[in-house]
Amino acid sequence: MPKARTCAITINYKGADDTAACVASLSQSTVPVSIVVVDNTPNDPDLEKALLPFLDDIKLIRAPENLGFGRGNNLGIDWALANTDCEFILIFNNDALVYPDTIARMEEAMDRHPEAAIVAPRILYKERPDLLWYGGGEVSWLRGAAKAPGILGPSDAPLAMQERKVTFASGCAMLLRRNVLQKLQGFDERFFMYEEDLELCLRVLEHGWKIHYLPAALVLHAVQASTRGEERFISMFASRNKNLSFYVYHLVRNRLINMRLHAKRVNKLIFVAGFGLMLIKHGLSWVLSGRWDGFAALFRAWRSYRACFRSGKSC
Repeated sequence: MPKARTCAITINYKGADDTAACVASLSQSTVPVSIVVVDNTPNDPDLEKALLPFLDDIKLIRAPENLGFGRGNNLGIDWALANTDCEFILIFNNDALVYPDTIARMEEAMDRHPEAAIVAPRILYKERPDLLWYGGGEVSWLRGAAKAPGILGPSDAPLAMQERKVTFASGCAMLLRRNVLQKLQGFDERFFMYEEDLELCLRVLEHGWKIHYLPAALVLHAVQASTRGEERFISMFASRNKNLSFYVYHLVRNRLINMRLHAKRVNKLIFVAGFGLMLIKHGLSWVLSGRWDGFAALFRAWRSYRACFRSGKSC
């Protein structure tokens, strides 16, 4: 059997059935793939049972605690770099499914584009494959975040079907070169969850590499699998979001860290103005709705951001 060029890493957190479906889809790839599952639960009692058909062919790593997205993936990346000679590492959400030819297409794109550190596939909503979730992404300095043009629009919209260079690849599914991860040392572990994929993309670009978007490579994504119904499409900062304080804390904190690390000169000014106006807009909505927890989370996010640059990477 041909040697695997790609090692896929996926993180499980109380999602044994999703993880098993994800692993099943990866195992059906038309090219060989090494698979690493990091259990971030930890010790999900259902995971080993769900993965029983695959345990002889995958590496299961039990994290000592919930390490978050970045640290959990770094655990898998470190294992892959130490124990395989795969050329590429696929970061892949456990609530996503890969088409059989997707990894082969992404590997071929890496061969065609030696300047690319990352190849990103087109990502569709699992329940509605006619809807787009990611069709190429860009950095928005105004928001201090990434933007994905065409999200929730037709999955075959003209821009989504255009193979091109982009400035943001989603952490849901991104194929990276081994030597790039070795040089950059994986994800920034100051980020527990959210925005860590953007931070990695910004470091990739700053080192002179490119990010290539490949619409012919397809992935299905359940998108926030722990939620159901129309609440999935509520803005994270919306006053009617039941998990408002959670999102405010992580998103504000991590965007501030990202922009301090990467926004320079005019981009820094754009962020300060745009992000400030966004918070004022949402803050007024929180006041009218009595969502004082949003302000409390905002304050905690600011304190944590400040602490990060006093204590360094361990924050």
